[in-house]
This record gives sequence, C-alpha cells and structure tokens, in this order.
Amino acid sequence: MTRVGINGFGRIGRLALRAAWGWPELSFAHVNELGGDAATAAHLLVFDSVHGRWSRSAEGEEGALAVDGTSIGYSGAADPGEAPWGEAGVD
Repeated sequence: MTRVGINGFGRIGRLALRAAWGWPELSFAHVNELGGDAATAAHLLVFDSVHGRWSRSAEGEEGALAVDGTSIGYSGAADPGEAPWGEAGVD
C-alpha cells in the first residue's frame, strides 16, 4: 500500500482524495494546507458547490483530518518541505 500525502487541499486536492478514497492500493497519510484549519478542510471536503455532497463523514481534529473515522495528519506549513511528511510515513 502506498501512503499518500497531499500538499494543497483546494478543490483539486479535495477531489483527488474523494476520488481515490477506498482504493485498496492507497492510504492517505497527511494533508498540508495553508488556507485553513482541519475543521474548515473537513467541511469543504464534504460539501462541494459543484460536485455535491460527499457521502463520507469528515471532521477536523487538532492536527488531523478524520474521514470515516480514519485519521489523516494535517498541517499548515507555508514551505512544503517543513510539513511532517516523514513523521506521517508518506511514501
């Protein structure tokens, strides 16, 4: 299984996670997003004005985004090199 990290959780980052969620060969390990906290990211992940509501649950936690109970690390590093990719086990 490949552990994926997403740098930038705008519409494309969110839709990539939505599209690949549940693929058996991928596991989402970390998201780095400069534009908001995990609670905001969770809300935007579930509610998309163009693509509609996602059927999964998502919640923001301290330093994590929880999707269907699965915790994904979350940070807001301005420099992507400073995000904790290694600590999160991103491949």
